[in-house]
Amino acid sequence: MRIHSIDVFRGISILLMVFFTLILRLSDSLPDLIVHNVRESLHIGDFVLPMFLFASGISLVFFMKKRKDLETTILDIVGRFGKFVMISLFISSFSAGELFGMDELMLSAVLFLPVVLLIRFSDKVLAGVGIAVFALYFALQAFALLPDFALHYLGGYPAAIFYLPVMLAGAIVGKNLDKLKEMFVISVAISIVLLAIIPPYKMAVSPSFMALSVSISLLVFILVQKIRNGAIEYLGKKPIRYWVLMFAILIVPLDFYIISTGEDRVSLWWFDAVLASLIAMVVLFAASKAIDVGIRIKADLTKQE
Repeated sequence: MRIHSIDVFRGISILLMVFFTLILRLSDSLPDLIVHNVRESLHIGDFVLPMFLFASGISLVFFMKKRKDLETTILDIVGRFGKFVMISLFISSFSAGELFGMDELMLSAVLFLPVVLLIRFSDKVLAGVGIAVFALYFALQAFALLPDFALHYLGGYPAAIFYLPVMLAGAIVGKNLDKLKEMFVISVAISIVLLAIIPPYKMAVSPSFMALSVSISLLVFILVQKIRNGAIEYLGKKPIRYWVLMFAILIVPLDFYIISTGEDRVSLWWFDAVLASLIAMVVLFAASKAIDVGIRIKADLTKQE
């Protein structure tokens, strides 16, 4: 049995990821409200990726519950991890700006394995691992061993481990859907403590940013509990396809066009960029639906044969 609020939450997450990715590609003069990934600053768009990772953590609880047989579980884990990695490798030059760079899909793949291995342990163990990651960050910072995460997209591979608490928090929530308000209060308390210690910057991959991301993700998840929207639920069931279609239909052709014109990037007025992004999101939705229709037609033809 699917839980509609999880599909809605994941659908909203992937919609926001696509929107903020597109507007950043289409304009270099965005207002402060919708700009993101800016060094030593904090914006609404910075929380979109952690929200998707948080949603993935929730979903993994049910991914594992459906798989009781060890052999099937291992095959499904390897298959899912391999799919994420292969797709990421194909699009990394466009998504991360460098071949084999870490993008959103690769980050999801890298975090997927440890969360799957830990998910059957108690909530205290999951929380303990998250706290240990925060402690590691502060230890590296104290000895000036933290890399400059801003040099690579999403901080590069060294940043991946510091996103782990977000997906682990999602897994804890997925195991305790009847305690959302209590967990929100706890997450806010942790956020306040960490905010007093270190700035919450995404580009610095700071613990306070991750804790605040969990609080915001939890708040959004609580607010969508009663929302039922077929289109958003649909995208929540097929978020990776929607993400890949964005690159296949829009970003890759756009990047080749920019290269052919000799320009550095597209520089639309911010309002035009927002409008174009919204239209593109509808086109991507229609393309995903068209794929489903094609799959159904092919299945019907196969049955007839």
